[in-house]
Amino acid sequence: MEERNREYNPHHLVNVFSVIQVGVDTVDRPPNNHIKRLDIFLLRFSIIMQIVDMCFDYNIAIRYFLIGEITYFILSICLILIPSLINVTVSKRMQQQNREVQRNSGMDMTDDHKTTRLMIQSKLYFAIAVLFELAPVIHLREALKYALEARKCEKTEDRAGERRYYLKMLKADQDIALLRVFECFLEDAPQLILQLTLMLKHYENRLNLGYVHQGSSIISSFVSMGWAMANYHRSIRLAQQDKSNIGAVGTLLQFSWHFCITVARILSLSVIASIWPLYTTIYCIIHWISMTIWILIDSRGILEFCRTHSRPPHMPPAIKERIYSILFASVIGVIHVFIYVNTVDGKTFWKYLFFYSLCFLENVTSNLLWRKNCPPAVREAWYFNVSFIVCIVSFCLGITAMVLYYTVFHPSKRQRTSNTSVQAT
Repeated sequence: MEERNREYNPHHLVNVFSVIQVGVDTVDRPPNNHIKRLDIFLLRFSIIMQIVDMCFDYNIAIRYFLIGEITYFILSICLILIPSLINVTVSKRMQQQNREVQRNSGMDMTDDHKTTRLMIQSKLYFAIAVLFELAPVIHLREALKYALEARKCEKTEDRAGERRYYLKMLKADQDIALLRVFECFLEDAPQLILQLTLMLKHYENRLNLGYVHQGSSIISSFVSMGWAMANYHRSIRLAQQDKSNIGAVGTLLQFSWHFCITVARILSLSVIASIWPLYTTIYCIIHWISMTIWILIDSRGILEFCRTHSRPPHMPPAIKERIYSILFASVIGVIHVFIYVNTVDGKTFWKYLFFYSLCFLENVTSNLLWRKNCPPAVREAWYFNVSFIVCIVSFCLGITAMVLYYTVFHPSKRQRTSNTSVQAT
């Protein structure tokens, strides 16, 4: 829905990651660069919550093991460790890329974190980071350190240092946002499908404390996914110097859009998986492969992230870089099973139209097949009609929020309106 200049910029990754240039002035930044106590509190709180989430993840797996559900235990462990491995690998690449950019631009690298060096150099630390899902924690810790340094510079009235650390904190926040998207849709979304499938298969048509607890956890996960996507788009805008930032109403619409689409998508996959788990898995794999191929057709953003910055920019990608780009595109393809993430900046109307039309067709088909082939006991359950209505209504509300965002509250619309008002005066 928007065009951009596509000239090569060695410090600017196309849409997947956008590198904030710390050493230069920026155009679209909040005029107030100082860090508030609330910012530091939220960063510390986020670190604690990330650790708590890790404990809950392992708690679910251990509960399956204790009740003798070994298959579900193995699935849960895989859904913890595989996404964590991907997140740590992507995090390692982020750190390497940041160091390459700093080295090539002659920037000072003395403030590199010890954890950053360990992430890149130590295999033992890499394994520990995977086991304990530490990728977001490492970046949160970096963001916290930058925030504290910015506060220290503010007290000494070092405005240049304050701004530099403030922008470093924004860059760390951007990395956290993308890692959180990976975590939500590579780990939480499959876990939700597993939990919902088990609930639908073993539901006894009566509410109890266990189901209320599970339901609350599921709703919380849906909210986290919606916010992860909204925050990701907001952080991408903050990092792009030539674009306006997303306002509060735009962020709310972004959240509503992705929350509603995700609810419809995961619920639709869960109901069909409750009767045909194998066929559902096979179809999700087909969808994943198709999305990966689609991403690779126009993979400039992926290639840019996987490129070695020490090589001249005009040279074609090396074989190693090609392999890495295919692997990274396959990870983004998994996310496309649930939600659309644009990897190349530019017009998105036809991409959205194709993707969401396909998802709507898949959602309706899965619900109709479930309603026709589900056991008789399910037809008498209270959720038999409710689930279908929720899937359709939620998807339509998500599309409505997306259309409203792009037609009224998109930053380019607000900027155009503001320019028109200025010219009129």
